[in-house]
Amino acid sequence: MSAPQTAAPHKPGLRENIAGLRPIAGLLATVALSRSAVVLYPFYGVYLATERHGLSVEVIGLVVGMFGVGALIAGVASGALAARVREQRLAVMGLAGVAVIVLVIAMTTELWMLAVLTALWGFCYELVNPIAYTLVARVMPEAQRRFAFSAVRLAINLGMGIGPVIAGILFNVSPGLLPWGTAIGYVVSAFILARARITAGSAADATEDTTATGVADAGPGRDGVRFWSFIAVTTPIHLAYALPSTVASVYVIHVLGESAAWASAIFAVNAFLVLTVEIALNHAMLDLTRRTSLLIGYACAIVGFVLMGFGSYQTWLLLVATAVWTVGEMIVYPVMPDHISAITPDRLRVRNMGFYTAHFNLGVVLAPLIFLPLVSGIGPVASWSLVGGVLLTGLIATAAISNSPRIWGHEKTPKPAPVPVPAGT
Repeated sequence: MSAPQTAAPHKPGLRENIAGLRPIAGLLATVALSRSAVVLYPFYGVYLATERHGLSVEVIGLVVGMFGVGALIAGVASGALAARVREQRLAVMGLAGVAVIVLVIAMTTELWMLAVLTALWGFCYELVNPIAYTLVARVMPEAQRRFAFSAVRLAINLGMGIGPVIAGILFNVSPGLLPWGTAIGYVVSAFILARARITAGSAADATEDTTATGVADAGPGRDGVRFWSFIAVTTPIHLAYALPSTVASVYVIHVLGESAAWASAIFAVNAFLVLTVEIALNHAMLDLTRRTSLLIGYACAIVGFVLMGFGSYQTWLLLVATAVWTVGEMIVYPVMPDHISAITPDRLRVRNMGFYTAHFNLGVVLAPLIFLPLVSGIGPVASWSLVGGVLLTGLIATAAISNSPRIWGHEKTPKPAPVPVPAGT
């Protein structure tokens, strides 16, 4: 009998990585369904105008804006809450809270109550996000984590594509159906998550994870340095990627003077690529380090957003630009929570994921306030080039800190797991 052959490295195929998502299947179903049930928020302004006669446009804008305030508070407070309530239960409470709050909103006429309830709605809505990221970080082994985060993003985007369609149908039937649609969807989502068995990884996985990523050699001070340094160098990403959802339609229709069809085409290209390409793209990039992936994503973002300005000369360039920055989006957004989970000790994961989601929401608040006056003052090309310059600063800063193990952590090129090979005869 010949000697046993050396174990051969095995890179999981796309189907194997998808099958490996089974431990978080309930979480993915919850995320997709709950986002599909967000039917009141896209029509919230017009719902208030229709159902609450007498409210001015300014007042409606103030009420709707309270949603973002509540979401920001949730991101900051999620860690403290998770220290007192088991994470999965806290997420279920958040989902159930949304269902109850939107039904109370449907029955409320007092303006101050509408504002308070809208903030509570945003709080419960956002509370689920850092917990979902934390559960993925706990359950999935490090080699599959980035792929799992891309699956969560796919579930989010799938739901956000379905939700507005359902909302439009319900609104045409009766605006009063919108709160009920959201409430029913969130009750079902809460039930699915409550029943889901999301089990933490084994102790062996945890040991391997801390050794491979460098968390094991970090103390409380170094944990903070790594996290806040990463938050600082990725701020340009959150500011830039807040722009498409907040100002793209205004930019295309009012600044460039183009038809609304071009604005719709930007959203369509982005959604199509995310839904069809992101999973396969992140599977293909699993062999790359987080540093390399993030720098590639930054580079795509720079090119894509600079091209948005040149859409003022050739409108079709807007679609090319959208395709390029969407590739960057599909790369950086799974990598960022992956890196945060790698540099964060278990006791701080919910807190840090909460700050991460709050960081994103802060970008959504600030980006349009900065960009719209800017584009009016210096024009499209200069404005989008400035966005590219801010992103370039982030790329250079990321490249600099990622060369320091003290600040970035110890990162090795991911390697496929060895697979035993039967001995020959």
